Amino acid sequence: MYFRFATAIALVTAISLVGIALEKQNLALKRTISLQHYQLQILREQEARLRLEVHQLKAPHMLQAAQPEPRRAPRVRR
Repeated sequence: MYFRFATAIALVTAISLVGIALEKQNLALKRTISLQHYQLQILREQEARLRLEVHQLKAPHMLQAAQPEPRRAPRVRR
């Protein structure tokens, strides 16, 4: 009788330990995913900043090309 009781307690303990181990692994994976989402957000912000910087650096060249050449006053022959 004691053998069955001890076996039942050991089985319940083993199942609990496996559950705890799985929960611990699950939390570690969630932490990793959360960190990756944070890093992805930082990279997206950095990409947006760099795209804006590239656009701003290209802007003077585009403005120069878009501006018409200055008109000269017509020459008056004397």
